[in-house]
Amino acid sequence: MKLLKTSFYLVSVYLCLVCTGVEARDAGGSKKLLCWTNSDGVKECGDKLPPEYAQKEHKELNKTGNVVKETERAKTEDELAEEKKQAAIKAEEERTTQAQAKKDKILLDTFTSVKDIETARDSKINTLESSITIAVNRGTKLQENMDSRVNQAAAAEREGKTLPEHLLKDIESLKRQVKSNNDFITNTRKEEEEVKASYEKDIARYKELTDKK
Repeated sequence: MKLLKTSFYLVSVYLCLVCTGVEARDAGGSKKLLCWTNSDGVKECGDKLPPEYAQKEHKELNKTGNVVKETERAKTEDELAEEKKQAAIKAEEERTTQAQAKKDKILLDTFTSVKDIETARDSKINTLESSITIAVNRGTKLQENMDSRVNQAAAAEREGKTLPEHLLKDIESLKRQVKSNNDFITNTRKEEEEVKASYEKDIARYKELTDKK
């Protein structure tokens, strides 16, 4: 009895409700029943969807009253922007996860123990220390040469002599070389600290992956 009343209601609405808007038809060209909720929160049905509800949630029913299609309401600009933001966050998280997995594989394929990692670290640090030692010795010689020429220039000035052009050029050249050498030492020491920090991370990660203490 309840089914008959429901069918009668749908047929009555289908035949009697007249409105302008989007008309629904099935593949065979037959009209379908559309149902939506109006601005007062009341459910309405008809064979055409009013334009003002085209972007709202609505359902499409066949002639027996069964829902054959549901259309969600159009999302707001804020909702679309939030979806885009969340998609970007998820994509970045996936990239980070993939990158970490790749690094982990390389770490495990390269080293067989923590001792191996420490040996590789010490080898790099020793190479950098050797470069620093060579640069320090070179810097000492450069500074001595520059001091010598500066003293020559100072002596010439005290005697009231004109400074030779080549002496001035030598002093400027040596100043540049001393600065460049000092910068190299500073940068190499910084690289040394970065190498130590990097290998410490590798050791910690290796222990985490292999569950070794």
